[in-house]
Amino acid sequence: MQSVGDYQVLAHVETPEFSMLLLSLEEKDYVAPHYHDHSKQLYAVLEGVVEVSLGDRSFRLRPYGTTHIERQTVHNVRAVGGRALVVSICTPPLNVEDQHPVEQSPDICSVPALSGRFQPVG
Repeated sequence: MQSVGDYQVLAHVETPEFSMLLLSLEEKDYVAPHYHDHSKQLYAVLEGVVEVSLGDRSFRLRPYGTTHIERQTVHNVRAVGGRALVVSICTPPLNVEDQHPVEQSPDICSVPALSGRFQPVG
């Protein structure tokens, strides 16, 4: 699976029904803003703290915190305050062609993903 951001994939499992990734993010590592046309996604934090942005909302997840991401929702995640382990589950299984990175507008630089301020890349 091609990465979208700066993180490490520790495990990758794919079945006909879903795909699962175990992501390791060191402090300030991130999954870049992107969206999926066909897959819904769930993030579950096992260790550490992450900041998640979904469209125009941003929030922090701590261990055992989860969030659901609908199709076509721009989202990203980054570790804050140290290393984090995050499980990502996609249904149907995430296809590399269904990862659509978006580019941040210069006016928001380091601000988390905000809907309407991103453009598809390529």
